[in-house]
Amino acid sequence: MIDDHNPHWEEDFFYNHFLYRNLYSELVKELTSKQIISLIGLRRTGKTTLFYQLINHLIKDKQVQRKHILYFSFDEEQPKLSDVINSYELKMGKSIRTIQDKLYIFLDEIQKLKNWQNQIKYYYDFYPNLKFFVSGSASLFIKKHTQESLAGRIYEYTLSPLTFKEFLTLKGRGELIDKQQLLSEEIKREFQRYQKRQFIEMMNEDEEKMLKYTKSIIEQIIYHDIPSIFPIEQEELLLKLLKIVASQPGMFSGYESLSREFGVHRETLSNYFFYLEESFLTRKLYNYSKNAFTSEKKLKRIYLITPAFFSYLNPQIEESKLIENLIISHLNAKWFWRTPSKEEVDIILEKGSELIPVEVKYANIIVKKDFKNLLKFSRRFKIKEAIMVTKDTEGKEILQTGKDKIHVQLIPAWKFCLNYSEK
Repeated sequence: MIDDHNPHWEEDFFYNHFLYRNLYSELVKELTSKQIISLIGLRRTGKTTLFYQLINHLIKDKQVQRKHILYFSFDEEQPKLSDVINSYELKMGKSIRTIQDKLYIFLDEIQKLKNWQNQIKYYYDFYPNLKFFVSGSASLFIKKHTQESLAGRIYEYTLSPLTFKEFLTLKGRGELIDKQQLLSEEIKREFQRYQKRQFIEMMNEDEEKMLKYTKSIIEQIIYHDIPSIFPIEQEELLLKLLKIVASQPGMFSGYESLSREFGVHRETLSNYFFYLEESFLTRKLYNYSKNAFTSEKKLKRIYLITPAFFSYLNPQIEESKLIENLIISHLNAKWFWRTPSKEEVDIILEKGSELIPVEVKYANIIVKKDFKNLLKFSRRFKIKEAIMVTKDTEGKEILQTGKDKIHVQLIPAWKFCLNYSEK
């Protein structure tokens, strides 16, 4: 059962994966911790590859015996964890309890294994020589169960689609990052390609291949992954809703009109949008308020998790809308701001106790009225610094508000993606 999952047991075998995501170095540090390491994220972002790279590292650099590393994926079959461990012990010819060295166990697509959290909890509590790494493609299914059964026993990491900096580095164009002013035109050309290519396998592919690739990811999640976890009666409705988000990135989450259009109960629509978010197909932003409970009750905005999905869902998307979705994704944004009179700022960042409003104006010309809502937010929350993400305009505007001044930094989208992150 497990031999096919573990080719690294063969002498001189190493996994052929040499493009390293930024998260790799963080996970290497966790090899010595006792806690279970949970890695979640969208399909094809490289979770399995990260596991293979960690296995390579354990064998090459840490001199761990090959058969002291077990890998198993629950993507196609879901035996009990005890059955996997028993098969492993048969292969080893001894009980794992008798082995003094640390054993590393990598479990992929763990959300497909029923009651996985309690199965792992048993081994974690009674076998201190076991070090677990688990991955999954369903946020709620992983987080909910870890909070219930594995609190204090597990560290969680999320692997997102490629950042622009990773895109350049993995393409072998890392020199552009350090020469932004000198090579800005070349960076802009790469940024144009990056806009719909946030997957390693698609960095150098054309639009037709991107369409096929993203279509396969989305359909796998909608027709296979989501129904295997959540109660779904209308799989086609999931795809229709996703296409609506792609046609209106940043749409509000009021479901009344959609309920009438599709003849589906509002609660069903709310659940389906929830499933899309928990499966890393969409992301939700909340209307900022100092009161978290108030924010939860207000309208939300919905975006695609990555603008790469426009290749399949809406290939003719307006570039300014695509860039807005890209900046939202890049920042892992959680907040926007909107008043009852429809004054709105695209993104509100929280940096400790500090708020930074970010407006995306991907246009050739920036005019005075484009600053209006940044100014209103800054007045209300007494903010002195703001950001406007532009197409090409760069500089600083100083806005007067009473006795106070607000400094707005204007930054081209490509430069913003290279120099600003959610951290």
